[in-house]
Amino acid sequence: MSDTTFEVRVQRGERWIIHSTFDVEKEAVNEAEKLLKTKVSAVRVVRDWERADGRHIEKVLLEKQGAGEDDDKDVRVSAIEDAPLCDSDNDLLQSESRATINRLLRKYFEQEILTPCEVMYNYQNLRKLMFHDTLMPTAVDKVAGIHAKATDGDHIEAMNKLHGAIEQLAARAREVEKVDLPAFEDATISEVRDEIRRLNLAEDTDFLTMVALTRVLSSSRNWVGKLDLALKVKGDEKDEAARKLLDDVIADILGSPVALKELLGSSRSFGDAVILHIDLALGRARGNRGSADDILELLNPLFGSGLLATSQEALFDYIVRELRSANSLTRHESDPDPLVGILDRLVSEKGVVYGAPMVSALAERGARLRNVGGPRAMIDGVAEINGRMGPNCRKMAWLLAVMNSGIVEDFGDEVFDMLMDTVKDMRALRAFCDSDAKPRDKMATVTVMNDALQASKLSDEQKQRIGDKLDEGLADYLVREKVIERIDNPSLHLRKRAYMLVQFCSSGVLIEGKSASMARKRVVGYLKQPNFTDKLVDDIKDMTAKEGTIRDFYALLQRSGF
Repeated sequence: MSDTTFEVRVQRGERWIIHSTFDVEKEAVNEAEKLLKTKVSAVRVVRDWERADGRHIEKVLLEKQGAGEDDDKDVRVSAIEDAPLCDSDNDLLQSESRATINRLLRKYFEQEILTPCEVMYNYQNLRKLMFHDTLMPTAVDKVAGIHAKATDGDHIEAMNKLHGAIEQLAARAREVEKVDLPAFEDATISEVRDEIRRLNLAEDTDFLTMVALTRVLSSSRNWVGKLDLALKVKGDEKDEAARKLLDDVIADILGSPVALKELLGSSRSFGDAVILHIDLALGRARGNRGSADDILELLNPLFGSGLLATSQEALFDYIVRELRSANSLTRHESDPDPLVGILDRLVSEKGVVYGAPMVSALAERGARLRNVGGPRAMIDGVAEINGRMGPNCRKMAWLLAVMNSGIVEDFGDEVFDMLMDTVKDMRALRAFCDSDAKPRDKMATVTVMNDALQASKLSDEQKQRIGDKLDEGLADYLVREKVIERIDNPSLHLRKRAYMLVQFCSSGVLIEGKSASMARKRVVGYLKQPNFTDKLVDDIKDMTAKEGTIRDFYALLQRSGF
C-alpha cells in the first residue's frame, strides 16, 4: 500500500470532515465531483503523505463550493444507559464494548454502512470516525459520565482513560495499515489465519486476521452483502479461534436494526419484528417478504447448534431492549396480540430464555400493558405475563424464574400464592401439562418442574408445600392412567416385566416420594416372590446364559438404587 492517500473532505459548519479515502488521486477527484451534486457546502481533495519519521504532510489539491448543507447527513450520538469499563484497547475490542459502541454510534454506522469491527481494525475507517466533527469527543464524554457514576470516580479521569484506550487501538491499526496481508479470495478464515501466523509478524495473529477480514468487508456497501462475505469465508468448525472471529463480525452486523430488516424483511408490526428476531436467535427464522432467504438458510443451523454464541447473546440483548422499549407491539388494537407468540418462544417448562434480563424485560412489558408504575409495577407486570400463559407448568417455570431473578423481592408472598395456584388442580395433569403431550412426557414435565422447584430460591417450607402437590398429582396420574399396570403386562414374561419396571423407576420421570414409591413397591413385590430368580430365567436353557441374565438384572437393580 502507498504512503500517499487522497482524502475527500466535506465542509460542515467551520469544520472539514473526512468523507472517504482513496489510493488514487483521480478516484478521489471523481468522488468529490459527485458530492458537489448533493447538498454539501464545499468539498476538498487532500493529499496525505506519511514521511519516514511517521509525520503526515497534507496538501489541498482541489476545493470547490457546493449547493449547501446536507442536513440528512447530520449524525449524533445515541442515548445509552450503561457501558462496560474500558481501560485498554483490548477492552474496546470485547463483544460487550463493541455492542455498546454499536448502539452509541448507530446513526454513524448506518450512514457509513460500517460495523464497529470494520472501524476498530481498519485505520482508514477509524481515522475518519475520529475526525468526524465532534462525534468521537461527544461519545467519549457520554461514556465517561456513565463510568464515573458507576465507579464514583472522576469524570475527567474516566475520559482520559477512554481517550488513551482509543489512541492505543489507533496506533495498532495504523501500524499494520500498510502490511500486505493474505486475501480472502477462495480461502477460508482458518486458511488465512494460518497463513498470517506463518508470517511471524509482531502483531497478534487474531488481530491481523481481523484486519484482513475487515478490509474485504468494508468493500461491501450493504449489510446482507457483508453477511454473505462473512459466511463464505467460514472455515473448519473445529477451529475455535477462527469461528470466534467470524462470530464477532456477525454479531456486529446484526447489531444494526437496518441489517436485521434487510435480512428478515419488513414486518407488519413491532411485535412481529420481535418474534422474527427471537426466531433468528433460536435458529429457526423464516423471513417475511423481501428477506434474504439464502443467508437465513446458512445462519439458522449455526444459531441452532450454538456455534454463534456471541451473535446469539447480542440478539437476545437487543430483544431485551425491544421488550423494555415504549413501542407498542401492535399497530391497531384490533390486531392479534403478538405477545402470545413471544411468550411461546421465550418461556417453557425449561425456564425463560436468556434468564434474568429477559425475565425483567417481560415483567416491564407486562407493567406497560397494565399501564402501572410505582413500587408495584414489576409485580403487576409479573402477574400480567403469568395470566397470558398456559398450561400451568409454563406458569410455574415463569414464576420460579421471577423468584430466582430477584426483581420482586418485596413481593415474594404474592409470587408464592401464584405458584400455589399453578398446582391447585393436578387432576390427570390436564391443567398442569400440555393436553396433547404423551403420558411419559407429562410425567417427565412434572418431575422437571419439581427439580426446578428444589433448585429455586424459595424457602424449604415453600418448596415442601408445592413439591407435595406435584408428587401427589403425579401419583394420582399413575393410578388414573394405570401406568404401572400397562408396563406390568401379564401377557409378557416375568423377566421382561421386571426389566421394564426397574427401567421405569430409574427413567427420571418420577419424583422421589409417593410416585416413585408406588413403582418401587411393585418391583419389590417381584423380588419377594418365592423362587423369583428361577422364574426370571425359566425360559433360558443354557446355564451360562442364565447366569449372565441374572447377573445383568441385579446390576440393573443396583444402578437403579434398589
